[in-house]
Amino acid sequence: MHQIDLTKTLEELEDECWDEPNFASSLVIQVHKLRKRPLCELNNEDLRILIGQQMSLTVLLPLALEKLIENPLRSGDLYTGDLFCSVLKVEKEYWKEHKELKNEVDEVIKTYEEARGTLEEHIRKYRNDHV
Repeated sequence: MHQIDLTKTLEELEDECWDEPNFASSLVIQVHKLRKRPLCELNNEDLRILIGQQMSLTVLLPLALEKLIENPLRSGDLYTGDLFCSVLKVEKEYWKEHKELKNEVDEVIKTYEEARGTLEEHIRKYRNDHV
């Protein structure tokens, strides 16, 4: 996978500047603003929003997956793990065409499942010892 210049915006990388939004929903306005923000300034919530809208996936999914491999429960502003859930909702057709990224998602799933198994074991032991 090629390196992405994180100092650039989605508008710059895609060479596509959108006109001002003509629909005044907070989501539409937020997405327009995020397209003008350098990638290095996008936080978990920003990635969750954009990926949730199936936007610029080739650019944004590698950024999100890098974060999720470290910690699958990284979160935006909705709930614990909402960034991961947003990635998991990407259309099936996208994954068919981007197998390398799908392999990374599978790695995040594996990391999550291993952590969950370890935690469940410790929770079970804690409950047995403290009941």
